[in-house]
Amino acid sequence: MKGSRSDIEWLAYGEVDYGASHDLSAGLKEWSLLRSHLRQYGLGTLSTCVEVGCGAGRLTNALAQDFATVHALDVSPHRIAQGKELPNSGNVIFHLVREPIIPLADGMCDLCISTHVVQHIAKAEVIEAYLHEMYRVLGPGGCILIHVPVIGAHGMTGSLREVARRRGKEFVKGIVLAITRQLMRAGYHRLPWKIDQYRVFSFVELDALLRRLGFVGVELRILPWAGGHAYVFAKKQPRSQRDQMGTSSEEHAPCSSSDSLGE
Repeated sequence: MKGSRSDIEWLAYGEVDYGASHDLSAGLKEWSLLRSHLRQYGLGTLSTCVEVGCGAGRLTNALAQDFATVHALDVSPHRIAQGKELPNSGNVIFHLVREPIIPLADGMCDLCISTHVVQHIAKAEVIEAYLHEMYRVLGPGGCILIHVPVIGAHGMTGSLREVARRRGKEFVKGIVLAITRQLMRAGYHRLPWKIDQYRVFSFVELDALLRRLGFVGVELRILPWAGGHAYVFAKKQPRSQRDQMGTSSEEHAPCSSSDSLGE
């Protein structure tokens, strides 16, 4: 499967250094909170971590303080280059990706994490492919933590007026995005405006997708950032439970999906 059509803006924005935070102290603060929730959720070993969409390394640097190895993925070579300058880059392995494949062997990770990323992926099929890959590379009992905008967080109330306003903005934004991507493909990366894909998720649909892929213990937690930010936790069953149920990662191939993850 090819990458998403939204990759083009993140390639361009990586080149002009837009849309990713370099605030390493903010990354440490966020990871401290997320780590406490992961411990409470049941994450045990902090050996190997995968981060999908590392950007400039704001969170990557914090992850590398606790994990022996961090595999950091991004579509932008400029972001990968920035990440290699991080203070804790010594135990980070960077991967430039062009398709939704995590270039690691099955069952070798304790945590797969992605924050402020999946809402910017245009194709639902690419999001699903990444989630399937996360399941594949997790070891038994391993966890995923995904930051996703949902109604009730990020300042969204779900009122009819708010939804109607957002739908109108999304319609106009879709037209501008199509033009922007055409210009970027033609080589115009330093445009006078900045715009990117933004998806609001339905937790009901995301929960169903994760369970279909084989994840268990799916939880939604709203944590106290500006407006409240939503994070989804899920885990791969411990080996003993999987053996009892006769399940395996091969039985959970990704299903074809349309853009059905949105609210």
